[in-house]
Amino acid sequence: MSYPASMYRRPGFAPVPGLRRLSRLEKLAARVPGVPRIASDVAASLFGLFGLFFFSGSLVAILTAEGATSSPMVQFLGLALGLVAAVDFALRQGAIGRLYRYYWPALVPIGFVIASIFWSVDPVLSGRRVTALLCATTFAFWIYERFHGRGLFALVAGASLIIVVLNVATSVAVPSIGVHPALTDLGEPNPHVGAWRGLFDHKNDFGRMMALCVLILWIAYGARRSWRPVVALGLVVGYAGVAGSTSGQAAFLSVAVPLLVRTIALLRPLSPERRAMVVAAAVPAMITAYLFSQILVTFVLGLLGKDPSLTGRTDIWMGTLQAIRGNMALGGGFGAGWDLVGERLFILTGIDVGHAHNGYLDLVTDLGVVGLMILILFYFAIFLTSIRAYFADRASETALFAAGISAFALIGNWVASFLILHNSIYWVLPVICVMSLRRAQDMTQHLTPGLPGQPVVMDPLPPYRSAPSWSLSGHSRARIGHMKRPLLGAPANPRSLR
Repeated sequence: MSYPASMYRRPGFAPVPGLRRLSRLEKLAARVPGVPRIASDVAASLFGLFGLFFFSGSLVAILTAEGATSSPMVQFLGLALGLVAAVDFALRQGAIGRLYRYYWPALVPIGFVIASIFWSVDPVLSGRRVTALLCATTFAFWIYERFHGRGLFALVAGASLIIVVLNVATSVAVPSIGVHPALTDLGEPNPHVGAWRGLFDHKNDFGRMMALCVLILWIAYGARRSWRPVVALGLVVGYAGVAGSTSGQAAFLSVAVPLLVRTIALLRPLSPERRAMVVAAAVPAMITAYLFSQILVTFVLGLLGKDPSLTGRTDIWMGTLQAIRGNMALGGGFGAGWDLVGERLFILTGIDVGHAHNGYLDLVTDLGVVGLMILILFYFAIFLTSIRAYFADRASETALFAAGISAFALIGNWVASFLILHNSIYWVLPVICVMSLRRAQDMTQHLTPGLPGQPVVMDPLPPYRSAPSWSLSGHSRARIGHMKRPLLGAPANPRSLR
């Protein structure tokens, strides 16, 4: 155990035997999320940060040739990250057993996606997308096993800082890449001219990623006081990116979801009865406010001569529902559903688009109503489990993070499509949340209360070892059980020793 060096210089404070001064790396890690605390974690942290940055989509536009629909380099990097993570994950003794025993909820959507290959209208395309999804899932498994606990959230927060800073810096410093030009690739006037897009191809993708990072940084801001100066700067830059994107959905997500997470945090000190009263009073108020806002928005857009149907989105939604008839149950296969719907939609409505502009409808085109129900239950289960864990004071940081990620997905997919994406951080983070919540729940079930004045201990779990020291998994704590809580009345921190 180590404590800040300032403790040794306090008047009247006697150094406790066994304490040591913090290293420079530990001091930096205490101020900047994502920085490893020990030198042996540097390689794994760099690999994790690069993986999260890649899965954010920040490299796709750069590595994809102009006019191409896919990039061999993006496919190679995704496959390489997945394979390295898979090998390193398998090296951890007992990791595969824990995967099936504790983390099986994350495998249910994956299993259905794999099965969709058999009824896909384009099995080759679905196979490629499934492979990419498995790589992202394997990376999530590895990153949790390697960094579970507070180090995991620190890594995610650090990656969010990197994503925000590099994307906004690109928009400001390299406008030829980071800003929408005046003309499209076809030489037509660009309706998004001047809007920031960072390292992404479209302003909405950029703005939505900024909103996700802002949510994570807000949670990091409240998680550790020593992070606040750096995280506050990241929040300012992130909101600048949201504003520069001129994306309405990004602006809404960057405000609404953090407010929801903050509301959850404010409800925790209340008793269950008072929480129920607050929720019962808030729900009718929220419904009334929503209906009023829709009427007001429609009225204002009508005065401005704008389309009240969200730039034609509702027309696309109705046309998609008509086009998917006959394949509503199972869809057209993962990643291939639009090949089935796109042509029908154009024949029925004359609308030529590449997706439904709604994550739920896009999922129906790929996996049908059955797949949609599986994914909705998946995200609702994450949200409800995280709320219970947070109010029960189990894994507070992780639970609040999981609540925010699931709420972001459920709300954001009304006008975007990222419920389950290949090569995407939008899928990596929910898988991490499932594993974190399952581990917190499992540890709670193994708590054995002691007699008054005695410690609360963990029931013994089957021991397992970490991976070899030469691998990325080396030097990580790989045991779930055999942990003890401090004795009741024992000092929780060095300040209580004064």
